[in-house]
Amino acid sequence: MTRWLSGMRGAVVMVLTWTVGWGLGFGGLMELVDPHGQFGDVWPTALAIPGLLGGVVFCGLLRMAEQRRGFDEVSLARAAAWGGLTGMALAAVAISKVAGPLSRVISHVALGMAAAFGGGSDQLRAPVAIGILTVLGAVAAVGACVFFRLLARRHAPAVADRRA
Repeated sequence: MTRWLSGMRGAVVMVLTWTVGWGLGFGGLMELVDPHGQFGDVWPTALAIPGLLGGVVFCGLLRMAEQRRGFDEVSLARAAAWGGLTGMALAAVAISKVAGPLSRVISHVALGMAAAFGGGSDQLRAPVAIGILTVLGAVAAVGACVFFRLLARRHAPAVADRRA
């Protein structure tokens, strides 16, 4: 019954979970940190883009590393590690000099978040952005795996009471 949690439909749900989690969750938190839009504007929309890319990368990492496990069966510690690695990959895209619209958007978002959290000088922005994206990736991964565990529990068949 829960095999769909690990197939193509599960991958789509995982990417959507990351996109919505980054957009609404982390974007909402950034709106609280930067309510007047001093460092960035419309944080939920801006953070949905790295969430989409991060969801795709995280899903690919889990498929390669946890081949026999469904998304609901991965340990939370391993999910946090893969999520942190995904955040580092996003940070690499953000601080790279690769010209492209996706790289520019992620760079703008990451450096804006770093500036909002006190990485005001140019020397501190990149390390702060790497740290923020790594932590957000780990949190998103744990949250997504908990979400998949709740889905699996909800769709699990009820076990009959053996006392009867």
